[in-house]
Amino acid sequence: MSKKDKNQRKIEIRNVSVMIAITLLAGIFCLGFYLTKDRNHYMKYNESSEIDYKVLLKENEFFKDQYLEQNKGYIASLIDSIASEFKYRISFSEKTNYNYSYKIILEIDVIDTTNNSNLYHLSEDLITKSLTKNTGDLFIKEDLDIKYEEYNNLISKFKDIYELKNVESSLNVYLYVTIQDIDRSDTLQFVDKKVSSLKIPLTLNTVSIDIGNETINHKSHKIELTEQGSHFWALVIGLFYFFISAVYIIYLVIYTKKTRTAQMIYEKEIKSIMNNYASYIQKITGSYDIGTSQVLKIETFTDMLEIRDTLKQPILMLENKAKDGTFFIIPATNSLIYTYALRVVDIKAKMDGKEVPTYDITEISHEKFMKNKKYTDKYIKDQITMTKLMPSIDEKNIIKGNKDKDRDLYNQLEMTSSFDVKEIRRALKKTEKERKSKKVIKKTLDK
Repeated sequence: MSKKDKNQRKIEIRNVSVMIAITLLAGIFCLGFYLTKDRNHYMKYNESSEIDYKVLLKENEFFKDQYLEQNKGYIASLIDSIASEFKYRISFSEKTNYNYSYKIILEIDVIDTTNNSNLYHLSEDLITKSLTKNTGDLFIKEDLDIKYEEYNNLISKFKDIYELKNVESSLNVYLYVTIQDIDRSDTLQFVDKKVSSLKIPLTLNTVSIDIGNETINHKSHKIELTEQGSHFWALVIGLFYFFISAVYIIYLVIYTKKTRTAQMIYEKEIKSIMNNYASYIQKITGSYDIGTSQVLKIETFTDMLEIRDTLKQPILMLENKAKDGTFFIIPATNSLIYTYALRVVDIKAKMDGKEVPTYDITEISHEKFMKNKKYTDKYIKDQITMTKLMPSIDEKNIIKGNKDKDRDLYNQLEMTSSFDVKEIRRALKKTEKERKSKKVIKKTLDK
């Protein structure tokens, strides 16, 4: 990957990371708003009450009709009863559940006007509705026949018996309503609320019937409810931002994986090893002379750490000049060393799903040998892979093809600590002497 491509990759990763951070923060803010915001709101409701009545008359020679309409004056001695109709309505701006009950009570009071004391009180439940569940609006309508003549005669008798003079008496009919257990609210809890009343004087020659002030004429109110969705938009937007951030994260993972090179992975691995285990590692430069030691190749760096703990030996680290291969070495004895190699070529093979190529400790190039660009680590590895024949050696070309079957390149390289010309020559002479010695022994045995 070129330097320009690397810079472009960094910019793309940075931009996407910023977008992830922004969308995540926006999502967290919206979700936090949804969860923590005071989510109570108010539900409106209207209520009204109404009383209609007719005054039913006794048979008489003056009034042809059986009843008189409301809002008139009436002769008490002609009144038989009062046919009344009590109405109550409550409507909510939202569908809601609640419990309700109501009752209509008749009360009679005899009051001493001199000291305003109550001399007599009578109370009767005319209609009772037990607590009932309901949903939505409520409408109550009850018809009631008030026996005026009966109650009027009762109080007249009471006054005559006790010779009461300075007294006032009245018959009152009240409608009480209870509404409670409204969904998501405990603020509206009116119990036995007096919503309408009818007041009728007793023991007078003429009467007028009054509808009490309690009667409600389309009043508007509001109830505080615990919210279950008015801020639902915040939840939706928050989830949308989380979805966008997830898309960015997936894109970043795919893009990073797709544009990642073996060299990047190599550098990251080396950095991780040095950050975590720098105290166990000793860097060296130049070359490492393995001599005739046996080389044991270790599969993972973790295994190298276990060997280091067992042998109490330092881990030597040597990186090649190309910065694409690092060898970790633990010298066990004079004849045994442990090695672990981390190379770009191995990482690339794994990424491509290919077999990981083997390595030789002699891939660690000598400093002088690296001056000639032709003879790089890759070039030497290719030569080792292509042939096992020991080439001839001269000062100008370190490696030159030769089909001499008696010279094994691997054997020669294992005896060197670098690709220094003099060391290769010494190893070659040593191998030649061993070969001649073996021939002499063979001839002696043949005889």
